[in-house]
Parts: sequence; C-alpha cells; structure tokens
Amino acid sequence: MLFQSILIGLVAVFMVLDSRMLGRLNFERPLITCTIVGLIMGNVETGLLVGAQMEMITLGMMSIGASGVDMNIGAITGCALVITSGASIETALTIAVPMTLLDQLLTTVADIIRIQLCHMCDGYVEKSQYAMARRVHILFGPLVYSVFKFIPVFFAVYFGNDLINTIVNAVPEFIMSGVSLGANLISFFGFAMLLSTMINKKNAVFFFLGFVIAAYSGLGLTAIAVISIVVTVLLYQIKFGNSSSSLQAAGADIDELDELDDELDD
Repeated sequence: MLFQSILIGLVAVFMVLDSRMLGRLNFERPLITCTIVGLIMGNVETGLLVGAQMEMITLGMMSIGASGVDMNIGAITGCALVITSGASIETALTIAVPMTLLDQLLTTVADIIRIQLCHMCDGYVEKSQYAMARRVHILFGPLVYSVFKFIPVFFAVYFGNDLINTIVNAVPEFIMSGVSLGANLISFFGFAMLLSTMINKKNAVFFFLGFVIAAYSGLGLTAIAVISIVVTVLLYQIKFGNSSSSLQAAGADIDELDELDDELDD
C-alpha cells in the first residue's frame, strides 16, 4: 500500500503540473486521473466509473475565471479509497467533498507562498541575479504545487482506509441518500451543460434515438457505439458520396464551354 500511495500521490503531482509546465494534456480531468488510479490499483473498471461520475460533477461545478473548486484531488482520493474499501461509487463523493475543501485550504496557503516567491524573483532581477530568479521560478514554484498536492493525497490514501470506513459507517443513511441524490442532480446538470454546446435542431433526433436504443434494446454501450459509427458512415456516403462525381461532371462542362469559346474566337 505504501508504493501505491506514493504512485497515487505522484498522479496528483502530475495532474497539477499538467497545465503549468507540460502544456495542457487534459490530465486535470477526473476521468483521466481516476482511470490512472484504477490502473495503479488493478481495478480499471471502478476507476472509470468513479472518474465518469466525478467528471459530470466537475462539469456541473465548472469554474468561471478564478472562481469555482477543483474536484480532482477529491476524485483521486475518493477513487483510491473506494477501490481499497470496496465501497459503493456514491461513497467517492462523500470522500471527495471534504478532501476538496482541505485541498482548497492548502491551495490558499500554497498561493501565499508563491506570492513570496514572486517577490524573491523581483529581488533577484533587481540585483541582476537572473540565474537565481530563473531557479526560483522554474524549480521552487512547481515544487510548492507538488508538495501541497502530494502530501494530502499520500496520507489520505495510506492512512485513510480504516478511518474512511469508520466515518462512512457512522454517517446516517438519509445523509448518504441525500449526498447521492445531490450528486446525481449535479451530474445531470453537468451533462446538460455539455449537451447545450453540442445539440441543435438537426442532430437532436439522433440523441433521442440513441437514448431509446440504450434504454430498450438491451445492447451494451460498445454495441451502440459500433452501430452509431456504421450509421454515420452510411449517412455520410448518402449525402456526400456523389459529390466527387458531380464536381467532375461540372469540370467537364466547363472544359466543353472553354473549347466552344476557343472555336468562336477562331
């Protein structure tokens, strides 16, 4: 468990450095991080399930500018503890919420430290000590991020299994039901926000068709995805299959008109 806790802590570090040093590889998404946690702990299915649930919740809590909260640390911790304890998927939210609040507190402390690092860089630049300023910027800044993400995740995963089980068992059933209901509502809201950028009058019928097939056909998601790909290819061929021949015919007509013009000129 020690080795797994270290690896999961490094996942949190890699996640926070994604958009800060590595470009943006979308490792700041719960679906990706929880899947990696599932790979580390040998239960990819649960990792995907928890990641999908947390992804919908994250969409429902999408931050605008500097506002909002980051559910990623809570999702990583919740996913790891759900896998180790064998608890239900809804339990991940019960773990993720307090972990996210703790992460917000630690992030505020880290931001205060980073402000001091900025003043250090300014001081080194004023003294023309550019190498020191670069070292503070490139090394110390990411190190602060890494430490404040690694430590809470490591301790929560390594020491938190028995503690989390005790807390979950002590929580009344109506609270667990309320948390589960709230998570589902936020998930639906997140999915609605996602659809609002995708759906329109032309493709709405396909969304409803997919829902009907998934609800009443008894087919799995993989089979429905394969059917969707086949239907997409067929519709594309029906609509655009003759476009190349039409262009060739139009080109031939233009060539004939050019030849006629040349004959008239002669």
